[in-house]
Amino acid sequence: MRTVGLWRATGLGVGAIMGGGIVVLGGVAIAEAGPAALLAFALNGIIAFFTAASLAELATRFPENGGQYLYARRTFSVQTAFGVGWVMTFAHVVAAVLYALGFGVYGVAAMEAFFPSLLAALPPQALRVLTLGLALGGTGFYLLRLLRGRASGGALENGIKLVAFGALIVAGVWVGVERGPVDALAPLSPFFEKGALGVVVAMGLTFITFQGFGIIASVAGEVRDPVRTIPRAMFLSLGVALLFYLPLLLVLMTVGLAPGQTPAEAAAGPLADTFFATAASNYMGSFGFWLVTAAALFSTLTALEANLLAASRITQAMAGHRTLPRGLADREDGTGAPRPALYFVGGAVGILLLVVPDLAAAGAAASLVFLVTFGITHSSAWRIRDRAGVPAEGVFATPFFPLVPLVGMAACGLLVLFQLVAVPLAGGLLFLWLGFGLFIYFGFLADRAEALDAAEVGEDPALTRLRGREVRVLVPVADPSRAGGLASLAAALAPTGSGRVLLHQVVVDDGSTDVREGLEVGATALGNALVRTRAAGVSTELLLSVAPNPWDEIQRMAAERQVDSVLLGMGAMAGSEGGIVQPSLTRLLESLPCDVAILHTPAGFTASFDLSTVRQVLIPLSGDLGHDLLRARVLGALTRSGALGLTFLRVLPPGTSEAERIEAEGALRRYQEDEARGRGQIRVLESVDAMATILEEARAVDLLVLGITRPRGGKSRIGELLARLIQQSPVPVLLLSHPPKNRRKSLR
Repeated sequence: MRTVGLWRATGLGVGAIMGGGIVVLGGVAIAEAGPAALLAFALNGIIAFFTAASLAELATRFPENGGQYLYARRTFSVQTAFGVGWVMTFAHVVAAVLYALGFGVYGVAAMEAFFPSLLAALPPQALRVLTLGLALGGTGFYLLRLLRGRASGGALENGIKLVAFGALIVAGVWVGVERGPVDALAPLSPFFEKGALGVVVAMGLTFITFQGFGIIASVAGEVRDPVRTIPRAMFLSLGVALLFYLPLLLVLMTVGLAPGQTPAEAAAGPLADTFFATAASNYMGSFGFWLVTAAALFSTLTALEANLLAASRITQAMAGHRTLPRGLADREDGTGAPRPALYFVGGAVGILLLVVPDLAAAGAAASLVFLVTFGITHSSAWRIRDRAGVPAEGVFATPFFPLVPLVGMAACGLLVLFQLVAVPLAGGLLFLWLGFGLFIYFGFLADRAEALDAAEVGEDPALTRLRGREVRVLVPVADPSRAGGLASLAAALAPTGSGRVLLHQVVVDDGSTDVREGLEVGATALGNALVRTRAAGVSTELLLSVAPNPWDEIQRMAAERQVDSVLLGMGAMAGSEGGIVQPSLTRLLESLPCDVAILHTPAGFTASFDLSTVRQVLIPLSGDLGHDLLRARVLGALTRSGALGLTFLRVLPPGTSEAERIEAEGALRRYQEDEARGRGQIRVLESVDAMATILEEARAVDLLVLGITRPRGGKSRIGELLARLIQQSPVPVLLLSHPPKNRRKSLR
């Protein structure tokens, strides 16, 4: 339900942006750039505005929950989407580390103010342990709240920090007016105290202080009137942040300094972490110190909770798409909390707290990762505009396109490169995280994730178009009575806007056939198929070949036109020496590096095959042979075309143990969850004659979907048992052959 209006959406953005980042990293920026930290924050704000423009177009074009991960799934491959989601998770994990450390640092500062003699006696290493203890304690406390489904939303904390920041600014301006503008602003000269390079360093360290506006896109599915609300909320929240950030930095670097100090000197070394509290105490006394400390403690806790929540939600979404282990998507029955995802995120935060040495390193790592994700956001906006065109009227369009995404990508890219060189630890942590994720994904998750993605692509053709692909299906036609049925299936596999059907007539000229007669019959078949594809609105090409061997010509045309699939039609079975099992077809299956689908209509079938009449589908499986991407895509297409019932069937021999039956049910359940996106049902039966049972079950359906076995060596062939099953089937049979990974190659 869409319940979030403009002010609430803006409040979400302001609360997320104005977390503890400015308090814990503002001093670090001043130490690196001096007064020019003002310029660093202003430039980061401009980059954030550019990113908000691209993100607003994506969020209003796809007003759904999910944010950048969702857009990556629509724009890139499933592998790239995994990378984006994994990096986004890391970004929020590292941000949580930053704010946990900030809480620890200001917690220690508060303790030093209360017990100065006690903490002064402690060695630096003990203070580090105390800071870590507070950071871990804060993380654990908010994890416990989230596990109990008690996210606070941070309303109280947000109010406290905004009042505190406003009071600091007003008091600083008052003191500055009393001192006189010339004296008050004197510390700002020289403006580039640490040189121009210091500005770039400060930008890289503090970019994270602007990242919170993305939370508005992540809840786009709950925003009222998203086309108007989302862009305004993003720009308003960034404007409010700059309205507080720049004056706050200005007063602290002027009236907040001790006599004779420059801004960079005042924030040098360990003083950077609590610079804001020290500077506030210089013109507001102890009240200023406690005002900043309270604001820092509340704001870091708010930001810590928000990032723990965001990281767990991304983890949960990825698990739902099988790009992370399925168990991470589970929710607690009573609270709805994603307990496994929260445990995972909490563990990652705990480990990084022990690895990251200080606030500057944590800020650099978090800023680096968010810069990467914002660069990907600009790329997604560029790709979707290029592939889907200018947004429809009423959808926010990025102004000055393509200048905004180009400048945004360039700025993010340059800062990323600088960060990798200037802060090797940040880059090292990112690459370690990516390496670990890629090992997990390709080692254990790829099959299930790609099967689910193939099913989604089959069901939603727009994904193919947005990813910049065109599915090409080659359909050799010869029999006029079966050409229409083949064309209806081809149109489902290569639908309007995302595919092209290549209708191919091969006229056999081997010296013993009548070429004219073959041409006439084939022309009728082409015409029947063309009527069906054009009625479906599918882009269609007509191809004509004259060759002595039709099988070799099909193979040549598939390679020449770089097709994704070849769809063949077969009539009545002729036994093991002819028809569908003839050696020529076997050689064709073995030679094609693309998907092959074979539609067989049984002899005496009362009507030609028509995909629109298929409502019930039976998918017999034998053993846990792994996911098949072609089958998943076909099942998605069948669902889109109106298939209402999918049944995954496994026939076991009588006397099968309970453990084996449970294992078979688990395998079928995985196929159902991934390749059919949870639709349909599973059935495990026992029978001494598996073929007879399958044929009996087939009488209640409209289509039988079978896979062609793949012996060692990657060859595809139709065995005698499968051939008899096809021959005796009472309903049409769709045979699917998907090349193994070691043979499959792109034809593009």
